Amino acid sequence: MLEKYSRFVALATAALAMTVSPVFAQATNPPSAKEELVRPDIPSREHYPDAGQAFGMTWYYNNDSDNPFVAFQVPETDNQLWTMSCRKQKDGSVRIANMIIATPKELVAEDRFGFTVRVDDRRSIGVLARMLPANIEGEDYHMPQFYLPASHALFPALAKGNRAYVNLNGNKFSLHLNGSGDALTKFLKACQ
Repeated sequence: MLEKYSRFVALATAALAMTVSPVFAQATNPPSAKEELVRPDIPSREHYPDAGQAFGMTWYYNNDSDNPFVAFQVPETDNQLWTMSCRKQKDGSVRIANMIIATPKELVAEDRFGFTVRVDDRRSIGVLARMLPANIEGEDYHMPQFYLPASHALFPALAKGNRAYVNLNGNKFSLHLNGSGDALTKFLKACQ
C-alpha cells in the first residue's frame, strides 16, 4: 500500500511539474529580436550632474610635439577633470594614459576597480582603473588612472558623441563632448 501511495505522489508531482514548467519556461526565454534592438535610456542629468558646466570646461588639445595631451578643463587654467597623454612603449606601440580628477566612493590608494562610460544612448564602455598617486597643485592625491590602446572604443565614442555619462564606483557625473572630436582626432594622430 505504501509503495502504491509513493508511486501516486511521484506521478502527481511529475504531472504538476509538467503542467507548471511551460509557464516558468516562458519567463526564461531569450529576448526577441525586437527587444534586443531597444537602446538603453539616456541617463538623466539629475543622476549624472554636469561636471564642467559651472566652471565653463572645454576640450583642449595641447600640440606640444614632445608631449601632446588632451584635457577637459577650464580654459587657460590648470583646473582639469580628465587628462589624456601619450605613452610610447618599448615595442613602438602607444598607450593613452588617462587620469580623471574625481574621487570614487569608498576607494583608497592602489585599489583597482571597474567603471563605466556611456556616450549618449549607446552601450556603456567598461574600463579598469587604479587609484594611483598624482600631484595636483603641489598636493599629493590618489586619483583614478588607466591606460588604453589608442585603438580603444572609448576614443571614437567620445569624439563622436554629445555627452558622456561616467559612473566612478558610485560617483556619477556627465560632461559635454562639444569640441572633443577635433581635440581627440588631433591628439591621437600626434600620438602615432
